[in-house]
Amino acid sequence: MMKEKEEIKRICEEVIERIRPAKEERRKVKAVTDLIIAKINKKAVEMGIEAHAISVGSTARNTWVSGEADIDIFIMFPADVSEEYLKEKGLALAKSISDRYEERYASHPYIHAYFYDAEGTEHEADLVPCFSVKDASGLKSAVDRTPFHNEYITERIPGLEEEVLLLKRFLKSAGIYGSEQRRKGFSGYLCELLILRYSSFVELLRNASKWKYGERIDIEGRGKYKGEGKDPLIVIDPVDPNRNVAAAVSLDSFCRLIDAARDFLACPDASFFTMEKKKEMSRAEFVKLVKERGTEFVMVLFEAPDVVEDILFPQLRKAEASVTSLIERNGFRIYRSDVSVEGDKAFLIFELLVWNLPKVKKHAGPPVTSKYHSEQFKSKYKPFSFGKRIENGRYVVEVKRKYTGAVELLKSELRSCSLGKHVSESVDRGYEVLRNEEIRFFEGVGSFFSDYFSFGFSTV
Repeated sequence: MMKEKEEIKRICEEVIERIRPAKEERRKVKAVTDLIIAKINKKAVEMGIEAHAISVGSTARNTWVSGEADIDIFIMFPADVSEEYLKEKGLALAKSISDRYEERYASHPYIHAYFYDAEGTEHEADLVPCFSVKDASGLKSAVDRTPFHNEYITERIPGLEEEVLLLKRFLKSAGIYGSEQRRKGFSGYLCELLILRYSSFVELLRNASKWKYGERIDIEGRGKYKGEGKDPLIVIDPVDPNRNVAAAVSLDSFCRLIDAARDFLACPDASFFTMEKKKEMSRAEFVKLVKERGTEFVMVLFEAPDVVEDILFPQLRKAEASVTSLIERNGFRIYRSDVSVEGDKAFLIFELLVWNLPKVKKHAGPPVTSKYHSEQFKSKYKPFSFGKRIENGRYVVEVKRKYTGAVELLKSELRSCSLGKHVSESVDRGYEVLRNEEIRFFEGVGSFFSDYFSFGFSTV
């Protein structure tokens, strides 16, 4: 036991040396952050806008991993101004201080801008307008919580920053860091709260290895959130007792942390923190694997709608569920399915166990003892003399199946599915249904299939 503890300590110290930002890196990030804040505050005065900028997030709290600095600047407006004013003036102010930027959307629009330090190194920053409310009970938008999060963590995290770094890298290596809809994992703020709760990375793992569905963590003991039975993990937001910070964590992400925690504690190894890029699966490897598996892969491919991923992915999941229902209603069987966006393409992927069916289909009617319904059934199917019989007390007739192949079905009926607004519009402009060796390996598809097969059976 003592030997394992020493090995875990050695590994953690070794990892920290790799992922802790060096003094020079911190200096550069702080200098750029200070420059952005100064520019916004100066411009606000020049434009006659009552607003000021603050730094929030991991770079403000020294909980960012080397090479992964996310500079988040919030532009604070008085709580009594209108939302329209905040959007108009906040975006104008943010755009005015950068020559290169993109307008993005979360709960409301914000600016993703690019800046350069004195040495010419590029830095990216999110410039987010928000209301400066007095407390969390007066929130006017979701982003208004963030300054309170920043204040809460900044006061309590000193001395534990490196524990947060270890957790972030551990989760990222496991593929479950990030609360965005594509990943449905653990946010940076959630990582900080978990470390505050358990005081160290290792102690968190020891507890996580024993978590049960519905695990509830309430640091301040004031939680009002009633999500028992709905969420696998409940972590009450200390600044908003009605909110679950872990609401985005999927059941699979929750369980993958439990599994990774058990494995690391049982057999400590630095590989749990590696970020080596996975080898992309080649088209030839994919085709070979599909033949060995004996399943059928069908890809529905279309142009990715021009919306942020947190809007797009829920629509893709909705489309996946609706298309799954269509396929299985028609007698085919799905083994697994998934969705992805790679570059300017989006796709749904279905791995089928049954993808071809005979032309004949048995259609069961009412019990013979039900006179009224029996007469209706016999009248309706009178032209169908083939296969008409009584079986187990019911009328049965054999009819011709409309679709004998899953690909044929999707080519004809995909638009009848509930796809979500933006996905539906994109599909209406055109889509392809590709099977097995027809699936094109444009950039990103090889990585997608590497991940798809990495957690399952593979004979390669």
